[in-house]
Amino acid sequence: MNRKKVKKRYVKKTRPSDPLTAPARSAQMSKVRSKKNRSTEMRVAAYLIRSGLTGWKRNLHTVPGRPDFCFTLQRVAIFVDGCFWHGCPTCRRNVPQSRRKFWLEKIESNRRRDRKVGKILRSEGYVVVRIWEHALCDNRWMARLRSALFRASGGYSNRASSASASGFATASASVTGTALPIC
Repeated sequence: MNRKKVKKRYVKKTRPSDPLTAPARSAQMSKVRSKKNRSTEMRVAAYLIRSGLTGWKRNLHTVPGRPDFCFTLQRVAIFVDGCFWHGCPTCRRNVPQSRRKFWLEKIESNRRRDRKVGKILRSEGYVVVRIWEHALCDNRWMARLRSALFRASGGYSNRASSASASGFATASASVTGTALPIC
């Protein structure tokens, strides 16, 4: 039996139209707020807890730029930056093709804000540590963080007195060797 090839008709499906006007939709969407960057921040929080570091607070409103983690006594501010949102120079994530100009401007404004906040914090005596999202699988950020906390807590000169007061005493060299990667 020979069958004739029947050409299928494709009917273009239409999307249901949005009941809101463009300005009303924009106003509604502007009310949606993020709930923090949980995946990356939770990795850093898990490391801080596992390594026994104390004295840190999350998203402290009283510190300029609202760092993701802040050691107030040592004056160390930690920012966990997403590679896309903060324009990581290493990853160079793809910018969406739709509304490309908007996204480029958005990422650049985030970078400008990061630089401004870093400058303000350093002028107030804070040590600023930025951890990139892609660096969480690498242990080098842990060493940078420990180094910043060690320097901020007084370094070699008054290590014993400042370490016990700052909660840095539990972060000894023995803990450094046992830290597990969190990837």
